[in-house]
Amino acid sequence: MTVMRFSTSAVAPEQRQAVAEEVYGAHVRGQLDFVRDHPITVGIRARELSGLHIAAITTSPVRATHAADENGMIYLGMGVSGTGALGSGEAVQLGHVNIVRRDRVDTTVVNTESTILSLAIPRTALAGRLLDLDDLLGHSLAPTAASRLLESYARTLLSEEHPVPVSDATVMAEHVVDLVCLALGAGRDSAQLAQGSLRAARLHALKKDISAHAADPELSPGWLARRHQLSESYIRALFYDAGTSFTEHLLNTRLDNVRRHLADPRLMQRNIASLALDAGFGDISWFNQVFRRRFGLTPSEMRRLAHG
Repeated sequence: MTVMRFSTSAVAPEQRQAVAEEVYGAHVRGQLDFVRDHPITVGIRARELSGLHIAAITTSPVRATHAADENGMIYLGMGVSGTGALGSGEAVQLGHVNIVRRDRVDTTVVNTESTILSLAIPRTALAGRLLDLDDLLGHSLAPTAASRLLESYARTLLSEEHPVPVSDATVMAEHVVDLVCLALGAGRDSAQLAQGSLRAARLHALKKDISAHAADPELSPGWLARRHQLSESYIRALFYDAGTSFTEHLLNTRLDNVRRHLADPRLMQRNIASLALDAGFGDISWFNQVFRRRFGLTPSEMRRLAHG
């Protein structure tokens, strides 16, 4: 279950509309009518997870006409960039959750180049937890902490490079459904059931941020707390519940980064100390100790082993 990627940049201009419709149709059936005399540019990243479909669609101005849904799916649209997308009479505003009405033919108009995060979820996965689901169709909900976390989690799932095992895909799909229920205003019982997924998604987002900023000397629970609008104690508890700590996770992330750099033939001329410093280690003696304790080899031995 890998991420499907598509871009019209690899397609001849005269074939772009037909190919874009074919790829777009794998997520949702529709006819695309692009603005005349405007270059057609479409980029799609999509992933299927145990019956859910998640896609990030970047497109030049276009009118998309969708057939009435016949497969029991509920479609959500979230504006990620651009402000010109309209659907069911509602603007797909940045961060808003738009519950697309698909019980009849529906048209979405994109007036400016925009990126929209689209989720297709089986109605059966939501109906038992959102009793007023039909009343939500065609409405746009303002951003909330849950919807922002849903957007972050979905975009992270689309950024993963490696295939996802079926067992992991099932768990991830459950997290997405739980976050959707929270974003759409689930009742008390359903919201309580979703708390585990909420914590898992938050931990996932924190680890993603740590991975992106592992070398930053300012990285700390306080730094993350300010960025994610969480308390430091809550962040520490998330890692504790996962059987680790912030400090241990950051250390292992930095060690893994050094190990990866040691195996990179393009970095063969870089000395090990500089690689360690770049990864965020300030004490080279301590780095050597924790590297050997973690991998059972010195950094030099790891480099020799990686390059034969």
